[in-house]
Amino acid sequence: MGMGQARSYNGGDANFIFFSSQSINIIDDKHDEFMTFSPHFTAETLAELKSLFETASNIPSDNTYIDIQAKATENVNLELAAAGKFFQRCKFDIEMAFPNDKKVWNQFGFNDYDNARKSGKLMYLFLTDFDMISRKYKDPLVTSGWTDDTFAAILTHRDKLKGFMDERSDCILKRNRATEERTIALNALYEKLVIYFKAARIMYEEDEELLKWFRFPAPSSKGTKGEADDTEGYEGLANESVE
Repeated sequence: MGMGQARSYNGGDANFIFFSSQSINIIDDKHDEFMTFSPHFTAETLAELKSLFETASNIPSDNTYIDIQAKATENVNLELAAAGKFFQRCKFDIEMAFPNDKKVWNQFGFNDYDNARKSGKLMYLFLTDFDMISRKYKDPLVTSGWTDDTFAAILTHRDKLKGFMDERSDCILKRNRATEERTIALNALYEKLVIYFKAARIMYEEDEELLKWFRFPAPSSKGTKGEADDTEGYEGLANESVE
């Protein structure tokens, strides 16, 4: 759920969208009767109702972003492992270039690696430092067998890792934004439906079968008695007068 944006409706978004779709179809079919009942109902109010529904329905679901985020997280973990494997290979050459010189080894991050390998952010900084130190000691490393490709691979791993982390962060941001936008649109749709539902309870008070499409779904928590009998539970909107 977006920050601070609560649902006015009960249940999940998908359920409310499906329920709204069925109700709007009935409203559309009987809209002449609504217009006869009250001048509040016009072609414009129906068009607005449909537009709000389309807006909410066309915002990607959370499941879409969850799947994208899962793949991005997998890519981060795979690249984190690849960077770690690369560093472990580099350690051999460093140890050969600087035998038993632990102070130099630690400049290359030997004492920081255990923490870095557990975090994409820490590994990004680790590889940045690793590149700087490797350039500092370029000549001994070349003597130990390093090539230009070896030096370049440090930043290649770092930049790939950052790219995957950016993709994951962007997905989280888009998911939160989509959830917020969808909730706002569905709340607005709910507010419009409340007015139609109030009118329908008067217009079709003898048609119990039809009225079930003009009752909002009841809360799904324990103790719920199934469908709400009225717009009860939505007092903030359902008790407003029709303008």
